[in-house]
Amino acid sequence: MIFGFIKKLVKYYINKLVSWLRIKKLQLELDNQIKKYHDNLDSKITKPKIIEQGKFGEDGYTISIGDVDKDARD
Repeated sequence: MIFGFIKKLVKYYINKLVSWLRIKKLQLELDNQIKKYHDNLDSKITKPKIIEQGKFGEDGYTISIGDVDKDARD
């Protein structure tokens, strides 16, 4: 009688442990997929080009932000 109770108790805690491990595995897989998605997204996004000519406060000082052609800035 007592062994049946202990057997059920052990089975219950083993099932809880297995379900917890499955949840942890799922969380790790999701974290890895999210990291891959962010890395992929970061590689697709281009940062704007910033080109400064001259010194700030002087005549002829210009700043260009974005896709700037070399011919357009002269």
